[in-house]
Amino acid sequence: MNYRILSDIPGRIRIAFFLPRFPAVDRGGMESQFREIPGTAKVSFSPRTGTLLVCHDGKEATRKAILEKGTAAPTPRTCRARPMTELARKKKIVVRSGALLLSRPLIPPLIQPLVAIWGALPIFKKGVKALLKKRLNVDVLDSSAIGAAMATREFLTASLITFLLKLGEYLEEWTRGESRRLLSDMFHMGQEWAWVVREGEEVHLPLEEVAVGDTVVVRMGGLIPVDGVVLAGEALVNQSSLTGESLPVARREGLSVYAGTAVEEGWLRIRALQVGDKTRTALVVKMIGEAEEVKAETQSKGEVMADRIVPWSFILSGLVFIVTGSAFRSASVLLVDYSCAIKLSTPLAILSSIARLARQGVLTKGGKYLERLARADAFVLDKTGTLTGATPGVSEVVSFNGFAKKFVLRQAACVEEHFPHPVATAIVRQAASEGLLHPEKHLQVEYVLAHGIASRLRGKRIIVGSRHFVHEDEGVDISAAEPYVYSFAERGDSVLYVAVGGKLAGLIAIHDPLREDARELVRGLKRMGIAKIVMLTGDNEATARTIAAQLGMDEFYAQTLPDEKVEVLRRLQSEGYMVAMVGDGINDSPALTRADVGISMSHGADINREVCDILLIKGNLGDILSTRVISQETMALIESNFRAIIAVNSAALLLAVTGVLPPIFSATIHNMSTILFGLRSLQPLRRQG
Repeated sequence: MNYRILSDIPGRIRIAFFLPRFPAVDRGGMESQFREIPGTAKVSFSPRTGTLLVCHDGKEATRKAILEKGTAAPTPRTCRARPMTELARKKKIVVRSGALLLSRPLIPPLIQPLVAIWGALPIFKKGVKALLKKRLNVDVLDSSAIGAAMATREFLTASLITFLLKLGEYLEEWTRGESRRLLSDMFHMGQEWAWVVREGEEVHLPLEEVAVGDTVVVRMGGLIPVDGVVLAGEALVNQSSLTGESLPVARREGLSVYAGTAVEEGWLRIRALQVGDKTRTALVVKMIGEAEEVKAETQSKGEVMADRIVPWSFILSGLVFIVTGSAFRSASVLLVDYSCAIKLSTPLAILSSIARLARQGVLTKGGKYLERLARADAFVLDKTGTLTGATPGVSEVVSFNGFAKKFVLRQAACVEEHFPHPVATAIVRQAASEGLLHPEKHLQVEYVLAHGIASRLRGKRIIVGSRHFVHEDEGVDISAAEPYVYSFAERGDSVLYVAVGGKLAGLIAIHDPLREDARELVRGLKRMGIAKIVMLTGDNEATARTIAAQLGMDEFYAQTLPDEKVEVLRRLQSEGYMVAMVGDGINDSPALTRADVGISMSHGADINREVCDILLIKGNLGDILSTRVISQETMALIESNFRAIIAVNSAALLLAVTGVLPPIFSATIHNMSTILFGLRSLQPLRRQG
C-alpha cells in the first residue's frame, strides 16, 4: 500500500499518498484515474500535500474500488522540460569553478595557467564589453585584478579570485530571488493546467491554451485559472491574495471570480472572460514587478556615486604600483569596490519593503514613492469614501414648490441608478425601502463630473446635484432651502439639490458617517510630525467645517471641483511641502496625479487604481500609517547600509594600500561584505506586520 487513509465517511474518502517531492505529480492525470471509477461524483488531488479527496455514491463496492485504485494507481509525473533559471545557471558555474580549484593539485603544472585563463574568460568578456561601451565599471575592475595576478604568474591567486567572484554573483542572484519569490508566491498561479469543457467533455489543457469564452471547471482545493463569471455550481472562494478578505466568499451563478483565488469548498463552472497575462492577478504581478524598475532618488544617486568611484580605484591602483612597485598591492586595490554592495543592497531593501507591504495588502508602484512617502510632510485627504465609510444613507427628504417628498425621492432615484456612486446607491436604496417604483420616464441621462446629473422628464429639465451646479450653473433659486441646509450641516450631513423645470423641487440629506479609523488616522499623522493635514470635499462650507472640527483637521476646503483640488496641491507644493494625497473618487484622479505620492483605495474608481502610486487593497486607513512607518524604516536601512558599505570598503582599501591585505583577502572581504549587506536588506521580509 502506497497511501494512508486520512478520513473515511459514507460518500467521502480522503487519502494521502507517499510520494517523493520531485518530480512533481501531474494533478490532472491522477484525478482522471479515479474519475473513471463508476460511482465517483467528485475527485480532487493536491500535488502540494499529496492528498486525494473522492466523493462517491456511498456504496461499499465503490469504496473498495477507490482503495484498490489507490494501491495500484501509478503516479503520473510531469515531464515538461523547464528552462534553466539564472540562479541554477550561476550555481552550475560556481560548482564547476570550485571543482576545478579543488582538483588543481592533480592538474599538470603546464596546464594550470590554461585552466586559470579558461575559468576567467567570462569575467574578461564582461570587462571587454564594458570597455567597448566606454564604461569604466566593476567588470573592468575585476578583470583588471585577475589580469594583474596572471601577469605576475600568480595563477592560483587568479583562480581563487575567479571562484570568489562567481560565488559572489551566485549569492547575489540568490539574495535577489528571495525577495522576488515572496512576491511571486503571493499572487502567482500555483498550477499550469486547467480543466476545460470542449465538445461536451472535460479535457486537461495547459493554461496557455485556455481561450476567452472557454468553460473552465474548478473543484474543491483548486485554483481558479481565469477571470470570469460563474455559469453553474456554488463554492466558497478564498480571495485574500487579491482583496485582503480574511474569510472566503460565496460564489454562485452570475457572480465574478478571479484568477489566482482558491476554491475552498464546492465547485464552479466558469466562463473565461480574461485569460493569461490579461487576468487581474497577472496585472497585479506585472505592476509589482515593474515597481522594481521605478528607482528611488536615493538609489539612483547611490548608484551614480558608486560608478564614479571606479575610475578613482584605477588611479589609486596605479599610484600604489608606481610608489611600491608591488603588483600584489595594486591588484588588491582593484578588488575593493563600493558599487556592488550599493547596487545590490539598495534595490533589495526597497523590493523587500514592497513585498512586506504587499503581504499586508498595500501595493506600491515603485521605490521612489516609498521615498516620497517617507519624506511627505503634508497630507491632503478627500472626505467622501475616504474619511467616510462609502456607505451613506438618506437621513431626510424635504420638498418645495408643491412637489411631494415621494416625487423628489422617486425621480432622484430614477436618474441616480445609472451611476455606481455611493450617494447614488444610497438614494436608490432609500427609494426601494419606501416601496417607491421609478419606471424609466426620463430621456438620456447626462453625468456632469463633480457637479451632478441632468435629464429631461416630460419635457422639463431635471437636475440632481450640488449647490454649485443647481444654483450657480443652472440659476435655480434655492433661498427657501437655506434654513434646512444649515440644519443638515450642523449634524454633518451632505445635501443634494433636486430641481425640475428651473424650480427647486427638494433637498435630500445624506448622512455619511465618519469611518471608525478616520480620527486615528489624523491623530497618527500628527504624532508622526506631519506639518499640515488638509481635508477636501464637495460639501458645503458648514458641513465641511463640522466634519473638519470632528477630525481635528488643520485646514479644509469645501465645494471643491477637480481643478480646485489640484490647485490646493499646487499651492502646498509651492510652499515647499512634499504632498501625499488620499482619495477614491473619479474627481480625485487629477489630484492623485498631481501629488508627490497619490494613495487610493481598492474600492475606489478604476481610474484611480491606475493613476495612484500606492493602492490600499483592504481599504484600511490604518494601512496609510503603517506604510509611512515602513517607508521611513526602509530609507533608514538604506542610509545605514550606505554608511556601513563606505566604512567597510574604505578599511579594506586602506589595508590593501598598506600591503596588509593580499588580493585573495581583498576579493573575499569585498564579496562577503556585499552578500552580508544584501542579506541585511532583506530585513523587511522577516518582520511581521
